[in-house]
Amino acid sequence: MKTIDEQTKNNRQDYEIYGGGKVSLVIEMGLGAVMAEWRALAKRLSANNTVLLYQRAGYGNSGEFTTERTPENIADELYGLLKTIPHEEKITLLAHSQGGLYAWYFAKAYPEIVGKIVLLDPLSPQDYRFRTELTEDEFKKSGADKTDGLRLNLKLTRLHLGWLVKLMMAKAPPFYYYNRFSTDERKEILSSLGNAQTHRTALAEYDYSRNIDSENGNTRLDIPVTLITHDSDISCREICEFGGANVQQAQKIEALWQDIMKYYLSHTSKGELIRAKNSSHYIHLTDAALICGLF
Repeated sequence: MKTIDEQTKNNRQDYEIYGGGKVSLVIEMGLGAVMAEWRALAKRLSANNTVLLYQRAGYGNSGEFTTERTPENIADELYGLLKTIPHEEKITLLAHSQGGLYAWYFAKAYPEIVGKIVLLDPLSPQDYRFRTELTEDEFKKSGADKTDGLRLNLKLTRLHLGWLVKLMMAKAPPFYYYNRFSTDERKEILSSLGNAQTHRTALAEYDYSRNIDSENGNTRLDIPVTLITHDSDISCREICEFGGANVQQAQKIEALWQDIMKYYLSHTSKGELIRAKNSSHYIHLTDAALICGLF
C-alpha cells in the first residue's frame, strides 16, 4: 500500500506500508536509495511484520530537504513521520550503510520507541579511520570516499546529462548485485539516479557523515543490536577488481572496514555479529533469506 502524508510538498516523505496492523519494522535505506530497491525484501518481511519503507527528504517523490542533512535532523524527520502512522510501542529498525548511522542516532534520540536495531554493513562514526589509518594510495583504492563520484553525477545531471548517468549506473549497484527488479522498479531506480536532486541530497548527507564527531556517538544503547557485515573474501576481490588494489592492500582495507563497523557492538551490551556469506555491501539484495530469518 502506498501513501504520501498530508504535509506541504517540501516536508512530505513518501512511504509504503507492507502487512496489516501497526508498524513494527522500519527500514532505513542507504545513501541515494529509493524504495524500488527494497520492495522485494519489504514484501518478504511483511509475512511476520508490518513494514514501513520510506524515502528520506530529497529522494524520489519525497519533498526536497529543508534542513541540514545531519543525523539528528534526519532522525527527527523520521520521528515526525512515525507520529502520523500507527506503530507498535517498540519498533525494530533495519538499516543499511548510511542508514545505519541514522538508525543509531534515532535510537539515541528516541530510545522509548526502539526495541531493536539490525544493521547491514553500516556507516560508522569511526569511518574517519579510513583516512587516518590507510596510506593515501590505499585510501584512494578503498572506495571509502564517495565524494568525487557524487560530485561528478551531480555535475552531469545539472548539465542535463542524466541519461549518461543512467547509462553508467545501469551496470553498477544495485543492478550489479540484483537482476530481478521489475521493469517499473528498474525504471524508478534509474529515474532517481538521473535526477540532480538525488545526488545533491546524497552529497549533502555524505558531507555531514564524513565529519561526524566520533565522541558524539559514544552513547551506549541498552537494546539488542545485530550487526550483519559482508563476506571478506568477496569484498577483497571487489577492492582488487574495482579499486585496483593488490591483494595485500585489499586485505588491509577489508580488515579495517570490518573493525570500524564493530564500533556498534562496543556500544551495546546486547550485540550480535553475523557474516553474510553471499554478500558484498548490498546484503539486502544478496542475502535476503538471512535477513528474513531474523524476523
